[in-house]
Amino acid sequence: MVVWIKKADGGTVRLTDKWNNAIYVSADSKTSLEWLSRHNKVQPYIDSTCFVRKREHVSDYEEREVLKLVLRRADEAERLAKVVEGLADFGEYRIYNADLLSAQAYFIDKDLFALAKVRAQKEGEIIHWELLDSVQAEDYEVPPLKRVTLRVEVNAAKAIPKFSDPIKKITIFSDERTIEIGEGDEREKILALVNSIREVDADIIFIEKGDTFTTHYLVERAYVNKMLNKLVLSRDLIPLWRLDPKGTSYFAYGRILHTPTSHQLYGRINFDAENYFVFEEAGLDGLFEVARICRMPLHKGSRASIGKCLSSVQFYVASKQNLLIPWKPTRAEVPKTGKTLLLGDRGGFIFEPKIGVHENVGEIDFTSLYPFIMVHFNISAETVLCRCCRDSKARVPEVDYNICQKRIGIVPKSLKLILDKRIDYKNRKNQTEDPELKRKYGSRVDALKGILVCSFGYLSYRNAKFGLIDCHIAVCAYARRILLETARIAERRGFEVVHGIVDSLWIEKPRAKRDDFEDLSKEIEREIGLPLSFEGIYRWVAFLPSRMHEDVPVLNRYFGVFEDGNMKLRGIELRRSDTIKLVADCQREILETFSVAEDAEGVRKLIPGAIDVVKSYVDLIKQRKVPLNDLIITNRLSKNFNEYTGTISQAAAVKQLAEEGLELMAGQSVSYIVTKFDSRDPKMKVRAVQLLDPSIRFDKDRYIELLIRGVSAILQPFGIAEEQLNDIVSSGSFQSSLLVDRT
Repeated sequence: MVVWIKKADGGTVRLTDKWNNAIYVSADSKTSLEWLSRHNKVQPYIDSTCFVRKREHVSDYEEREVLKLVLRRADEAERLAKVVEGLADFGEYRIYNADLLSAQAYFIDKDLFALAKVRAQKEGEIIHWELLDSVQAEDYEVPPLKRVTLRVEVNAAKAIPKFSDPIKKITIFSDERTIEIGEGDEREKILALVNSIREVDADIIFIEKGDTFTTHYLVERAYVNKMLNKLVLSRDLIPLWRLDPKGTSYFAYGRILHTPTSHQLYGRINFDAENYFVFEEAGLDGLFEVARICRMPLHKGSRASIGKCLSSVQFYVASKQNLLIPWKPTRAEVPKTGKTLLLGDRGGFIFEPKIGVHENVGEIDFTSLYPFIMVHFNISAETVLCRCCRDSKARVPEVDYNICQKRIGIVPKSLKLILDKRIDYKNRKNQTEDPELKRKYGSRVDALKGILVCSFGYLSYRNAKFGLIDCHIAVCAYARRILLETARIAERRGFEVVHGIVDSLWIEKPRAKRDDFEDLSKEIEREIGLPLSFEGIYRWVAFLPSRMHEDVPVLNRYFGVFEDGNMKLRGIELRRSDTIKLVADCQREILETFSVAEDAEGVRKLIPGAIDVVKSYVDLIKQRKVPLNDLIITNRLSKNFNEYTGTISQAAAVKQLAEEGLELMAGQSVSYIVTKFDSRDPKMKVRAVQLLDPSIRFDKDRYIELLIRGVSAILQPFGIAEEQLNDIVSSGSFQSSLLVDRT
């Protein structure tokens, strides 16, 4: 293993550690394992073999003998696993620890983590590590990491750059200086890039459009110029190599996602400047926290799904319990009666919101409710319905599952540290006045929240190593009971529930003061036994209906203003990533106007001003004074470029780009301007952003329609429906009596 150490003075040291990764194989017959260890198809991959004692299944208490296959090359673990799997009938050989990253396995084996403060002593071929740090630490120092940004400009023949287009200019930005490489032919530019990166000697390189285009483009230009072996951006003298640039599309968390293929640097960290971490709001401080606590290498951690980060924590906990990590999870769902399914196969409890505007409403939220349930009630694959505690007093509500009382499960052990650190960081953020510390703690809170949010869904994910659908059922059952008990406590004190969703309640009571809400929160926390957060009191809050059915409430679509003037917005266009800037700006301007109102009646008095705001935006559209950037619509693709056959807007944009050589895949996003919405001709209907030019004329009627649709969402609760708003804009007049009548 090659290890790079960053010294306190900013210098770097490269060390190598003689270390061999291993996979483990179990079978019902030891003779079968002995035969496997001698097989000629296995021998080329292994350095040595031995039998060791391990816990094979998560529910096991006893250890058993398994075959350890020590690899010659650490990165061939999964390849060897496939060879072993093919040597017998399915299931005869059970394979473990095969899909851990070699760096991950090294971290676990040596009890290290990325960015850990260490003392290392090299003796012969071995590194002796002394850990001077802890993943529990919260005041840790990040080593001095030198950062640069790399931008490559293409001398494109058409609007969209292609790999066949030559390099125009390369720019390297650092805190000390800017290096521009624009002279000479391509070979000279590539060599100048390599020399400049070596001279600057950065630890982190942010590469603009790195994974999606730039690194693949540089490799292709080096290949064309017959100098691929000279394209070295790593500290180690390892050149970049050609990879398939298409990446991978996959379905997760209810939507199609796309992961581009990335080039790894050795001795440096390559971040994609547009998307260098999975936690979009967490920043580098959040990424560093995740890399430490999840024991993930920085390159992989910046691009990994949240599930992979969570799995990495579980792998560490499992390994410290001498438990093997299954290559392919095979544990089946526990058989259930129809009654059990009816009772248990449900989500969290919902109190449908009472549509309309409410005043003096308090919001109380359980802090990370589902993760706390998993930790507090010991929910894990080996603890729910365990064989050792059939008569356990710990029973899951409704379904009556028993929960183990003899051991703590891997899932709660993995989550406890994350929960504890998030609460501590949140408290530190609220207590400090230092803006830099506030930002840093906020980044860490957001990053850890991402893992916690994912932890519940991961319990029943098909690839989860220590998940089980029955755990998912148990958590939901506890959550339903907790929310119902919370509502009953509130009702005993005279409060009425106006909305409730899984872990949050909105409650109101005539003439209730802040002390009444805070006393209620403390009582709930005492009786339920889980941490509760009182979010505040709304001066007014509006719960919105479905667009399709005005009488049907939408659970997570509301907006309101707290007593301190801060707004909370959920589900409206301003909060959506696919909303055009024009609509978001108009909504924001109106809501900022409304935020000064003390009650719903105060908002209604401000409606004429809101109508004037809408009219001003409509006039800008009609006069074509709106910047094109404010009209861009962005959609995530559910299909590959060649699978679209219809005439919807995103399909038209995808086809335009494909004709220019840019082939988008499922999970990627396409951005465009609507030019003639009613046209069935893809070239007339929209114009992809990459193909825009100043002469493009947008569809005024379509954008006015989108504006009115978006704005009506926040005016509807106060008496202005979409049809009425459309009439007002068309006629240019507004009668306040119509507003009163509608209300």
